[in-house]
Amino acid sequence: MISDKVLYLVKDSSFGPNPPLQLAICVEVHDNWVGFHSTGRGHQFFGKLVKETEDGFIWHRVENTLEEGIRDFGMIVFKALTLEEYNTKVRPFVEGTVPEFNSTEELYEFYYSNFAERGYHY
Repeated sequence: MISDKVLYLVKDSSFGPNPPLQLAICVEVHDNWVGFHSTGRGHQFFGKLVKETEDGFIWHRVENTLEEGIRDFGMIVFKALTLEEYNTKVRPFVEGTVPEFNSTEELYEFYYSNFAERGYHY
């Protein structure tokens, strides 16, 4: 499921077994790149779509770096975040005041309206 209206929890294997908590909103998937906004800025990764899943998708990140040439950064898993997962995995780490959400749709709308235009566009 790929959607620009879904809030995804991102697990980037290039960070090892304990990747930092990262959210993605306004996701765009193209032939050789994926772009999205986190709560701080825009991101763009080159590579290819491995597969779409029932609740997200998997991206294989391969970049042409200046220092090393073509580098395989591994897989990035984008999983649609549910309200229950948000409350247990994300909310404890959110700084500042965030409203209580009554539904996953309310959660998505809050993040879309507050972070969709953050940072630069990739």
